[in-house]
Amino acid sequence: MGKAKKLSRNSLLRVSALRGSRAQAVTGPSTPPSAQEQAIPLVKKLSSVDPKDRVLAASAIANLIENPVIRRALLKEKLVQTILEQSLTDSSEEVIVEGFGVLRNLALEEGYDVCVFLWRKDILAIVLSYLGKIQTNVAYLKDSNAAQKTLLFNLIENILSLLTSLGGSSDDICESIVSRLPDLPIFVLDLLVNPTIPDFVKVIAAENLYVLSEANAAYIDKIQCSGFISDGKLGVAVKMYLSGVEYNIFETSRTASIDLLDVVRSVNEGLQAIDINKAIEVMQPTTIDGVVQPTIYDDNYRSAQNSFVAVQVGLELLTEISEDLVMRSQHGRQNRQTEPEEDNDDQDDMDILEDENEMVVEDETVDGVDNPMVALLLETVLPVVTEFVEFKELRSRALQALNNMTWTFNSFVPHWGNSKARSLWSRILRLLLSSDDLDLESRTGSAGVLWACGKVKPKFVSEISVNDVRRLIREFQQGGETPEALEFKVRIVGLLGTLALPHVDIDVTKEISIFLLTQVLSTQHKPPEIVIEALNAIYDIFADMTYPFDDEIFVKGEFLNHLMKIQPQVKQMAKKIDRRKNLQLRTKADEVVVNLQRFVAYKIKERKGLLNKQ
Repeated sequence: MGKAKKLSRNSLLRVSALRGSRAQAVTGPSTPPSAQEQAIPLVKKLSSVDPKDRVLAASAIANLIENPVIRRALLKEKLVQTILEQSLTDSSEEVIVEGFGVLRNLALEEGYDVCVFLWRKDILAIVLSYLGKIQTNVAYLKDSNAAQKTLLFNLIENILSLLTSLGGSSDDICESIVSRLPDLPIFVLDLLVNPTIPDFVKVIAAENLYVLSEANAAYIDKIQCSGFISDGKLGVAVKMYLSGVEYNIFETSRTASIDLLDVVRSVNEGLQAIDINKAIEVMQPTTIDGVVQPTIYDDNYRSAQNSFVAVQVGLELLTEISEDLVMRSQHGRQNRQTEPEEDNDDQDDMDILEDENEMVVEDETVDGVDNPMVALLLETVLPVVTEFVEFKELRSRALQALNNMTWTFNSFVPHWGNSKARSLWSRILRLLLSSDDLDLESRTGSAGVLWACGKVKPKFVSEISVNDVRRLIREFQQGGETPEALEFKVRIVGLLGTLALPHVDIDVTKEISIFLLTQVLSTQHKPPEIVIEALNAIYDIFADMTYPFDDEIFVKGEFLNHLMKIQPQVKQMAKKIDRRKNLQLRTKADEVVVNLQRFVAYKIKERKGLLNKQ
């Protein structure tokens, strides 16, 4: 199935999707020869006797970390060790704040490796030593002047953002944060209800709560004991993160106090209320004479950034909730299944090759649209999420959400495609086949949505042309060889398999069938995921000799002979998959081997029966 895998939550969520173009504009097409020359004096200035020099150096480094070339040069100069050993113990509060800012940005950009290094260097002990001071300063905030408040807010922002990145990078680090910083969730909740704390700090605090509460029962217990937030004055990004926290509580404890319908309604209302056009316009980098200007982080920019983040989080939540619905549905069906019957030798071989989607439909008619969550997603949420596909900065996330939602509909509402999917199908097909600037994530999401729509076998799918099929095949051929590209290719194969079934144009079915057979015949040189999906599609397409294209394509194309010959290679392919490393793939491969044997036997029997009748 083309369902998107669960997203990894981390602080990169906060990083604007517009930053990619900004970084590229700064870096340029070639590696700046002065990267090392810029890095060395800046790191040296961190040890200057003049505190102003140390502050300026740390601030400059924090800004330059976004540039990957300069960042590598800085890391070679032992930047992290210098910050840990000198900046975070500096006599100047400004240097300390900027030092944490450097570590925060490094954790954001470098991810797991830097986070693990910091953890092993016991960064949590350093953070713990500051949290007590911060809490005291927050308590006496009214006695502080403007400069002191600014320093305090920036320090809180940097530390909480760093902790979020650390916790989101590794389960071990997350557990360590929960055990070593037991008062952290209470501190964060206090910040959220404190009217003197600015919105940009509350956004970081809410994000921290959201990320660290994921599948973390100990952290959630502390949140629930402290009481939850229901302040209508909170900003849009904070509210969206708190919806995420509610979902985490629901997921972890399945508590009756959390109504998931209310969570989804809140997310959808938040998405509808955001003027994303305006937010993206404000966040666009300014260019003068071809030079990208530094971003001015004023209130207008922060507000736009918060709106952008809120949409990202909202789409992520809908993606995960849709996945959760399918997983729980499948688990429920497995529990309702009876013991398997004994093998019946008289049973037709093709009964076992029953189409997966049709098997689901039999069970679906019990639940149907009566499931209120599915009805809400289908009727209310789907149109809202679809609109975000038009924004390239949010497109991949919107498509991931749509992908999981459409597969959810397939599991619960067998005929949703007849009334709802036409416009979605047309929109996404046009996007995939006509856009030259689609990134791989967006192409993968598009293929998944189309595959899900095609699975429902609505009439409009039969409107696809031979040229469209050939363009989809070209997309497959140009997909690349990375693991991410493999997922895209598997979805294209699955999509093409669904397009061959309902089609009235035999040329389309022929084009697809030959492509699928080509993938199977080169088993030794193809990833098993592609071979498995191609074979499953062939089983479906040629399941019945009464189909109008069976004789013209399957018989005249000698598909049966080809499939008979490749049985040893397919079996060998399955054996090469280590079930200890990838049990799911090995199970699928074993199934496709057995089904290939049965399919060949069935088609031989089928042809013999036809000859006897003649």
